[in-house]
Amino acid sequence: MNARGWVVVGVVIAGGALAASGAMPWGDPPPPIEVVESGSDAARAAGEVTAPTPVDPFAPAIPIVESGSDAARDLVGETYVPLPPMHDPFELPSIPVVESGTDEAWIAHGEEIINVAEQERLAERRRRIEETFRANSPFPPNPESELGRYRFDLRILQLVDSSRGLDRITYFANTADGSLLFPDWTLDGLLPAGTFGDGALHFVLRQADGDVLACGEHPDIGNACLMLGENLGPGFAWLRDMTQHRRFLDTIPRVPQALGEGPGGNVQGIRGKGEDIFLQMWVGRNPSPIATQVPFIGAGVGVMKDFRIRANRTVHRTRWEGGDLDGGDLVIDLVEMESARMERDTSLYRIVTAFTAQGLDEAMAIGNQVPDFVGQATAIREALDACPAGRAGSDCRKFHRQRMKELDQRMRDQALDFGRRHGLPVDGD
Repeated sequence: MNARGWVVVGVVIAGGALAASGAMPWGDPPPPIEVVESGSDAARAAGEVTAPTPVDPFAPAIPIVESGSDAARDLVGETYVPLPPMHDPFELPSIPVVESGTDEAWIAHGEEIINVAEQERLAERRRRIEETFRANSPFPPNPESELGRYRFDLRILQLVDSSRGLDRITYFANTADGSLLFPDWTLDGLLPAGTFGDGALHFVLRQADGDVLACGEHPDIGNACLMLGENLGPGFAWLRDMTQHRRFLDTIPRVPQALGEGPGGNVQGIRGKGEDIFLQMWVGRNPSPIATQVPFIGAGVGVMKDFRIRANRTVHRTRWEGGDLDGGDLVIDLVEMESARMERDTSLYRIVTAFTAQGLDEAMAIGNQVPDFVGQATAIREALDACPAGRAGSDCRKFHRQRMKELDQRMRDQALDFGRRHGLPVDGD
């Protein structure tokens, strides 16, 4: 009997049992039973569960083959992957040995050789450079007053290339305060013609504060030093100002480094802006051994303090763009710089300040009063001429002559006061 028959028989037996128990009234016929085919969707919807197909107990056994054999490869396509031999954990692998310091060591292991002795040498050199940068000159500074003994410890020889030609200038510097001394044999053409008239020039002294003294023998004054203020060679004076010098160094990264021809050698060119000019400098790459706290020593070339790298450096060439009298560039080259001793005593000279800016202003003020004095003298002369002749006019003439005398004395006193205050010889000196 198939599954469908079993379902029919089960339904008939269940109906009889219900009828026998009284659950179904015999008076009414049973409702029709819907017959569905086992295994269909309707049977599954009715709750039929199909058991899995049983394994045939008489089916042949699955052949068992050894893994790795040809039979396993032929039967199921097994692939054999041989494993590497097991490494002995107590045996270290061989490491290629290369000599330290060779290219092979650098390529294989990135080896870097640290030369401890060289590092110590460089550290000691950096320490000496920093020490020199922080140190002050052991040489004594010069007096702040005009009268005194001035001493210098550095000689500088430089070449000035300008529209007037090539000039070799030798001068001396004080490394403690930056003051400069120009002896007479180095000053040909530097001072304006007629500065001393028929006199003899002995030297020019530039003090640390920038004031200039031109000292010599004048035919009317004798041995005298004319104070010229800062009117002589002020072009590079701003380099000695600490603030302006550092400002010049600070402008270097922001200024196009368009440099002219350099002097050659182991130098580095830099270009910066100072006041209203552009300045090019070629400085030595090696530090200067000269100790000083002055920002710049020299007249355009010499020694400068480089606050960027904290080292004193030698300036071998300076190009002052547009600094020449004809509007071209003024170029100054350092020829020689060495330790030397030189001194001058200004106490042997009369200090004359009549030619400073202040003295000239006072002289101009006195000159501006001359027309007024002349007008007063003319009025007195006219009043004197108007006096009656003879004895009748004696008192009149005496009065106006006294007025003229007082006017002359006032003019003379003013001139003498100016001369005394500014070092000019006056009556009684």
